[in-house]
Amino acid sequence: MKIIVSPLIAVSILNQAELIKKLIIEKGYDVEFKNTITVFDINDENNKAFLWFTLATVNFLGDAVFPYLYCQKPKAIYVTIEGVPTKTNLIQTNIDKLEFIANSNFTAECLSKSGLKVIDVVHHAIDIEMSEKAMKAAEPIKKQWLNEFEGRCKILFVGRNDPRKRLDQLFKSVASLLLSGRDDFVLLTITDINAEEQYSEFYKLKNIIPLAHFGSLRYFDVLKYMAAADFLVFPSVCEGFGLPVLEANSVGTPVIHCWMPPLSEFSSQEFNFVFPFEIKEFVNQGNVQFWIFHEYLTEVLTDMISFAVDCFLKNKKEYNEYRAKAIEHAKNFDYHKIYPKLLKHLEIE
Repeated sequence: MKIIVSPLIAVSILNQAELIKKLIIEKGYDVEFKNTITVFDINDENNKAFLWFTLATVNFLGDAVFPYLYCQKPKAIYVTIEGVPTKTNLIQTNIDKLEFIANSNFTAECLSKSGLKVIDVVHHAIDIEMSEKAMKAAEPIKKQWLNEFEGRCKILFVGRNDPRKRLDQLFKSVASLLLSGRDDFVLLTITDINAEEQYSEFYKLKNIIPLAHFGSLRYFDVLKYMAAADFLVFPSVCEGFGLPVLEANSVGTPVIHCWMPPLSEFSSQEFNFVFPFEIKEFVNQGNVQFWIFHEYLTEVLTDMISFAVDCFLKNKKEYNEYRAKAIEHAKNFDYHKIYPKLLKHLEIE
C-alpha cells in the first residue's frame, strides 16, 4: 500500500517531508511525493492515505480543498504559518471546512484567530542519527576553520534574505562590534545570492564571509556546517516554527536568538543565548496573511553576540556544557518520537 504526500516546494518543508517519508517506510508502506493530489489518486485502491504539507494560506491550500473533502480515506493537512491568515481570503473558499494539524502552538493560535479548525499540534523533528553523523563529518571543517580563522569564534547564519529573518539587523550588530574593536569572531553566512548584492558594504568587512548560497547545499552538508560552528545566530522576528534552532542544537551548537513564539516552544534558555522582544507588530504580507513580527532592539542582539563570544573564548568548560545539554534536549525531537503522532491521523501505527 502507498501513502501519497504533497509537500510545498520549500527547503525546510521538503527536509521535514523526507523525515516523515522515512518513518512511513519504516512502518512498511511505500511513499510517493506529488505536487498535487487528484481525485484519481484518491480513487486508486493502492493508495491508503493522503498527507498535504504546506503553508496555511489560500494560495497554497486551494488545490487541496476538493480532494480533501471528497476523500473518504485517512487524510491530514499538516501546516505552518508565520501570522494570521486574512479572513477575506477565506470567504467562499471552503477552506474553513478543512481540519488542520499545526506545526506549533503559535501556528494553531494564528489559524484559530481566522476561524480555522485545528485538530492537533505536531512539532517538527530532527534525525538524531543523521545529526550524530554530521558531527563526526564536521571534524575536517573544524580543523580548517581553526587554522583559517586563528582561534576566532565562528558564528554561522543559515537562512533566506527575507524581511522576517532580519539579516539587516544582524549585519548592523556585527558591524557595530567590529567597529568597536572586536576582532575575535567571524560571521559565516549561508543565504540568498542577492544578499551579497544588497549588503555589499557589510560583505566588504573581512570578518563577514559568505560560505554558500541558501538552497544550494545538501541538508547533511548544512548540518555539518552547523556542527562545525561555535554558534548559530538566528535573528528572525517571525516564524511558523524556526527549524534551524532545533537543527543546530541537534549537532551540539548553541543558538543566539530572540525568545519569542514559536521558538520558545522547543528551544531552551538553559543552553541557548536568548534575548527578549520589545513589541509585536502585524505586517501585511500581500493581503494573504498578517505576519507577526516580534521586534527587538538591534543593541540587544549586539550585546548577546558579544556575550556569547566571551563565553566561548573565556569559559570553554561552561560552553562545552551548553553543547552537551543542547544535544540531549534535541533528542526529544527525534522523528521517531515526534512524527508517530502525525501518522496516527493517517491510521498508520
